[in-house]
Amino acid sequence: GYLLLGYYKKRQNSKQKEKKENLPPPIPFDQAALSALENLRPEEYFEKKQIKEYYFIITEIVREFLSQNYHIDTLEKTSFELIEDLERVERDFNKVRQLDQYLNECDLVKFAKSKPSLAEMKEKRLQSINIIKEFKKPNAF
Repeated sequence: GYLLLGYYKKRQNSKQKEKKENLPPPIPFDQAALSALENLRPEEYFEKKQIKEYYFIITEIVREFLSQNYHIDTLEKTSFELIEDLERVERDFNKVRQLDQYLNECDLVKFAKSKPSLAEMKEKRLQSINIIKEFKKPNAF
């Protein structure tokens, strides 16, 4: 009985190792964020009048990237709290100021009555992509 059980466990372990070896390497989080942003189509959200949803999505992608890049919790914080945390770990003051302006502009759409044009939505997507590229740490995975 024990011999059979030992054989079974050994086989299970070897199958699990095979599965792990066959998995593709994880996608670096900056590439995942860039891909998600590049696949977003502002026109679709604009036509469906889902502008707020669009801004929630793009800022969520940027926040998730910053969370993973700097190892700080960004998703449950206000934009102000996020900037405060980032100022402690990011030495480039200008980058943090640009991010602060970006988040404030997005918050106006998400929480106030700001109604951006389609061109502004496209520009905000490009700004999101640039933030990912600018804030990516070298050797970050």
